[in-house]
Amino acid sequence: MKITRTLMILMVMIMSSISLSAQDYTYKVISRERYRFEGEWPQGYGVLYSYDQGLVMGPFHKGKPHGKCVCYKPNGEVYWGDFKRGKETGKGRIYRDNGVVVAGDYKNGRYHGRDTVFRSDGNFFVGNFTRGKLKETVHPYSSKLGGVIPADAPAKPAYPPTIFNRRQETFLNELENAWEERNLMIVRKAGLVMPKFQGGDIDDFALWVNSQISYPVSDRAGRESRTVIVEFIVLKDGTVSQAHAIFGSDPVLNEAAVKAVEKSPKWTPGEQNGEKKNVRLTVPVVFAL
Repeated sequence: MKITRTLMILMVMIMSSISLSAQDYTYKVISRERYRFEGEWPQGYGVLYSYDQGLVMGPFHKGKPHGKCVCYKPNGEVYWGDFKRGKETGKGRIYRDNGVVVAGDYKNGRYHGRDTVFRSDGNFFVGNFTRGKLKETVHPYSSKLGGVIPADAPAKPAYPPTIFNRRQETFLNELENAWEERNLMIVRKAGLVMPKFQGGDIDDFALWVNSQISYPVSDRAGRESRTVIVEFIVLKDGTVSQAHAIFGSDPVLNEAAVKAVEKSPKWTPGEQNGEKKNVRLTVPVVFAL
């Protein structure tokens, strides 16, 4: 049986098309000095390990997040939402270590549209943004309106938990260490000497604070371990000032944590280029049963 030249060309084209189509979603690993991509190529589900962008999981197109992804950033922030060509674009939420959540519209990694900022104390702010800049206040923080939070206040988005494999956990730890080293280098270049607590650092103060507190007796029933993040300032004279809870949902525990921090003995104050400076710090206070 003879096969014409035209038919042969057509068959080759069909087979090539099938071959290319099969390669569209093959698993691929791309490893470079600053990042590693593992996943379907050129589009499909993947995981990006990037020292610049963070740990990103979700749909990708040619190695860039494109669709609904989660990004664990080097600075500790977590973004859940839409990506387009590698940038946060569309609807999303950012979760910060201090309990603040920003939910709304993003474009090219910046607030763009209507966004709501939720604080840990229940206060919220709504504004219209353009390219990351506030253009219009729709609803100011309730603290500026007499401190009363309205009954119809929007619900603060809950943090969606994620299960990591060993490689992802290891990379997140590397990101955290790299970020701490970066901040330490910035502090050193600025000539800033951090305050000292009884010869130690903030970790030593955390141990001291947590040795001073316990669940209020009347508040233990049906409870689990809770953590409150307290922000405070070590003044030039070494005393602690302006302690307040920036993360914690229980007012009773928040107050107990703040009181524990306020009992702090004097610190050795921070310095910059030989001059004493006020320094703002945060400490986790853990209420364990």
